[in-house]
Amino acid sequence: MKLAYVVLLVIPILVFGQTPADSVVKQDSLYLRMMIPNRDTLRVPTGRQRIAASTHPHAKAFVNGKELKVYASGAFVALLQFPVGTNPLRIVVQSPAGDSLWRDFVVVRPEPPKLLPREPLTIDAGSIEPAQDLWLGREDILEVRFKGSPGYEATFDMEGVESGIPMTEQSEGLYIGRYIVKETDEAHEGRVEVRLKKNFWSSEKAFARGKISVLPLELPRVVEVKGRRPFLNAGLGEDRLGGAKLGYLQAGVRVPVSGKVGRQYRVQLSEGFIGWLPEDFATVLPWETPLPRSLVGSLSATGNPREDIVTISLGEKLPYISDQQVNPPAITVDVFGATSNTNWITHHLSAAGVKTVSWDQVGTDHYRLIIALNHAQHWGYDIGYESGSALRVRVRRPPLVMNPDSALAGMVIAVDAGHGGENQGAFGATGAREMDLTFATALHLQSLLGAKGAHVVMTRTDTNGVGMTDRWDIAQKGGAHVLVSIHCNSIGGNSDPEAVKGTSTYYRHTGFQPLSDILYAKMLELGLSQFGVIGSFNFTLNAPTQFPNVLVETAFLSNPEDEMKLLDDGFRKRMAEQIVAGLEEFFRKYGEPVGMSAKD
Repeated sequence: MKLAYVVLLVIPILVFGQTPADSVVKQDSLYLRMMIPNRDTLRVPTGRQRIAASTHPHAKAFVNGKELKVYASGAFVALLQFPVGTNPLRIVVQSPAGDSLWRDFVVVRPEPPKLLPREPLTIDAGSIEPAQDLWLGREDILEVRFKGSPGYEATFDMEGVESGIPMTEQSEGLYIGRYIVKETDEAHEGRVEVRLKKNFWSSEKAFARGKISVLPLELPRVVEVKGRRPFLNAGLGEDRLGGAKLGYLQAGVRVPVSGKVGRQYRVQLSEGFIGWLPEDFATVLPWETPLPRSLVGSLSATGNPREDIVTISLGEKLPYISDQQVNPPAITVDVFGATSNTNWITHHLSAAGVKTVSWDQVGTDHYRLIIALNHAQHWGYDIGYESGSALRVRVRRPPLVMNPDSALAGMVIAVDAGHGGENQGAFGATGAREMDLTFATALHLQSLLGAKGAHVVMTRTDTNGVGMTDRWDIAQKGGAHVLVSIHCNSIGGNSDPEAVKGTSTYYRHTGFQPLSDILYAKMLELGLSQFGVIGSFNFTLNAPTQFPNVLVETAFLSNPEDEMKLLDDGFRKRMAEQIVAGLEEFFRKYGEPVGMSAKD
């Protein structure tokens, strides 16, 4: 007997105290749980689209008549290819008795964009750049581009500055022109108009969305940094993790701004070196405010049982970025707007973790501090202004390994269960939620670490969401020696869910790579496939320099085989055991045994 169109959609909601396996609704009868697609009509620009769904494990599944493998969890997945046009998609599940359920979708693959015709004369208004407001200074280059009918004469006007600036057709229908700002130019939120000319009587005009302020006499300006954990971006590019960051600053630091694109100020750190400060972190000071500049006075290094402190004597709060070096281990701090007047460096015996302190004048107004370390492993450092404009670098010593039988005894481990609250993370084909699986794994980790004598700081203690900056604060205020963030990986909509699987670890700072390497090796002992150790990762909880940190992408929730492992609470516990074993190895290898000094 064929059943009518019926679909069971079940999204598991985890009640506190349940495990993810408990939250997945078990059905003895035939059902169809759709995860991807999650709406009746889809647009797929590339023509590739994965599907993810689940049914009774003994049922059969078909996509447009083609049978798919149904895994023991009931999951079935596929990567489909669709031609240009409107495509029907029917997903059917069938019980051994012949009963069936189905759901119909429409998948639309639009035609690729076509070149604009020569006739009629046309400008694609949406293609005109600049699309964002700009601040430009002397000798800045304004580049204007648009797409239009090919083979014509193109120009652009800068309102209040210049008209009839020629443009060149770089490829068929793509026009580009440039203008170099002169010292005598001036405009405030002027418009840019492009023109495509057919003949004396016929032309097309259109305005760019971005407005231009030409300010050669007003730039550079001084901006004071504000807000919670403000940062400098390396450029204007971004993805789902945001823009690549040069580093974090402290509120109250002043920076010179030489321009602006959209919502980001161009910070002129030194000659030939710029960063980008989001406007939410900026207060523009009066134009007569002097540029931030200072001589660098004496340097000193002192210490206490927990850390070494290197102090830079400055006249005002200047911007800085830092980096970690390995082989030999060192910390470099670049201070901008600074010129050396460092005539002595005081190294106290109490600074036992610091081998040497030195400096270099890298360029005009670019001063570099080099702190060479006595210990092989970076254990974290904090940079900030204290006592006015004195810049201090607090370098953490290796933690003491108090118990030779348990290297984790007395250690403070921050455990972060990824996602939570409205941010549920990835979903598996069965409906399993990443936020539940990471929390269940984190609870195992908390218990196992506690049994080893470690103190555990949980950044998330229930299913509620916690902001990323709040998680960072919880770990730092809790005195964490290391932070481990637990996640489940997932592919995008146009990748093959059966082909991509495995475990991976992530770090940002080079000095923290050993922790990622060790945990990755431990995770591979579980039989998981290799997905790699990924560095320079622009994830918020990989950003702290204050303590070694690692993101563990346990396995791919989008892969049915990996998902079954993640749904198994026994496997989640084994993952936690491997992470604990990796942390033990890390502390045993790089911690300081009781009775040894930093120089031993």
